[in-house]
Amino acid sequence: MSFIPRLFLPNVSPEQKEIVLDESSTRYLVKVLRLVEGAHFFGFDPQSIQYELVLKNADSNQALAQILFRSEQNKRDSQGLIALGQSLPKAAKMDLILRQGTEVGVNRFIPLVTQRSISRPESSGRDHKNERWQKILVEACRQCGRNDVPKLDPVIEWDKGLELFKEFDLVLLPYEKEAPTLHTVLESRNSAGKILILVGPEGGWSLEEVREAEEMGAHAVHLPTPIMRTETAGVAVVSMIQFFKSQTPD
Repeated sequence: MSFIPRLFLPNVSPEQKEIVLDESSTRYLVKVLRLVEGAHFFGFDPQSIQYELVLKNADSNQALAQILFRSEQNKRDSQGLIALGQSLPKAAKMDLILRQGTEVGVNRFIPLVTQRSISRPESSGRDHKNERWQKILVEACRQCGRNDVPKLDPVIEWDKGLELFKEFDLVLLPYEKEAPTLHTVLESRNSAGKILILVGPEGGWSLEEVREAEEMGAHAVHLPTPIMRTETAGVAVVSMIQFFKSQTPD
C-alpha cells in the first residue's frame, strides 16, 4: 500500500469546499513529499472529522486543496475515556509519554507537579510548554492515524490534581509496594467508563501522596510486571486496561 500523508486542519468550516493550506502544510506536501496537482491526501480537524482531499494547486508558497469527502471515522466514545495524570519527568521523557500515550489511546493528559517531580516549570513558562506539547500530540495523531487529538490540561500542582478525581469513575495509582493487583480492581469495577491513571515521577510517589490519593478515592494497584520507568508505566497500564475491556462482555 502506498503512503498517503495526513495533515491536521485546525480551521475548517462545515460549508468549505476548498482549503488554503498554511505555509507549514504546503512545505510538507510540496517541498518535502513533492506532491503534484491531483495527488490525494487526508486531513483531520479538532472535531475528529476526517477529510479526503486532492491537491488542486501545488504552488510551493501556498497550496490549495479541494475537499472530496468528510467523515467521523475513528471518533472515540467519551464514555470510555482514559486519562493519564503524569507527574512531570525530565522534558524529553514527557515528549515520549505524549507520543506513545497518544498511540495507545489516551484521551486526556494531565501534567502534575508532585513532591518528587524533577521538572518544575515556573508559572510563566507553563504556557510555552503546553503549546509545544500540543504540537507533539497533533504530530503523534498525524503519524498513528488518530483523528481525535487528546485533550491536554494545563500543568497543575498535586493538590489541584486531587480535585479532579471526582470527574472519573475509577482512579488508579500504580504502586510498587503491596497493593491489590490491577486485574482485581478492574474486575471489581468493570463498569467504570472514565478512568484516570496516575503515574509518579522518576523518584516514585511519596507515602503522603499515596495516602492523599486513597483518601480521595484512588485505588493503589500492583502491576504484573517488574518496576517500570515513568515513561513506560502509563503506556503499559493503558494497554492492560484496553485488553481487559476487550475481554469483558458488555
